[in-house]
Amino acid sequence: MELEILRAIQSIHNPFLDTFFEGITMLGEETFIIPLLAIIYWTLDKKFGEVLAFTMFTSYLLNNSMKDLFSFSRPIGEEGIRTLRPETATGKSFPSGHSQSAGAAAGAFSLHLRNRWVTLLTMILMILVGLSRLYLGVHYPKDAVAGILLGLLTAGVCATLFRKVDELKLYLLVLVLFLPALLFAQSTDFIKSLASYMGFFLGILLEKRKVNFTTDGSLLRKVLRVAVGLILVLLIKEGLHVVFPETNLFDFIRYFLLTFVAMGLYPWFFGKVRL
Repeated sequence: MELEILRAIQSIHNPFLDTFFEGITMLGEETFIIPLLAIIYWTLDKKFGEVLAFTMFTSYLLNNSMKDLFSFSRPIGEEGIRTLRPETATGKSFPSGHSQSAGAAAGAFSLHLRNRWVTLLTMILMILVGLSRLYLGVHYPKDAVAGILLGLLTAGVCATLFRKVDELKLYLLVLVLFLPALLFAQSTDFIKSLASYMGFFLGILLEKRKVNFTTDGSLLRKVLRVAVGLILVLLIKEGLHVVFPETNLFDFIRYFLLTFVAMGLYPWFFGKVRL
């Protein structure tokens, strides 16, 4: 049944739709989400940036632990299924990580801004990201649907808890809840998500205890802050990837440094140099 749905969706393929959905699917990837988080957190709305980061990193933990738990295969290689951008299809199939990221982000923006047009736009983009995973032939329909629903649920739960529980205690609680997943979840993607969350937690701890930056400043200062910060993040993410060997340990170090620097160490730096 699900393969029939995939074949029906892919039956309308053409070069324009290939390019369109390859672009849309990037909205659920690190290459889009990391700069988005950074711009919001460093220059626009520090508190919402923190909530959004908490939501996304919690969603990554949930998604990758579930992928390792269920260990469902992807439709890649099935008869009549064409696959585009297979390099984005890391790990197992259920639930879809791209779809869940889109759902978590859409939910977080909708709950924060409380604007019906923003909600409509983010929900449309969320659905398109889920659809892109089917069009590209890297997920079954149930993967995308489950991912979207889990993303929305994660956004709602995170926003509610953020209002009612001390932030640092909440972050520590989530970390403790997911640590036992190491008993069954040892994939590279789960290790990266755990490292990202731990870096986020310790980075926020540093920021709250020693930094306490503001998003005030001229447009030029904000542009420079983002430009320097994104170059630094890129050097950590991609530069260390070239230098480090391909092991879970070094992937853990790389992703831990990425979020720790972005959430805590870089704000300390741009506060010191008045950037």
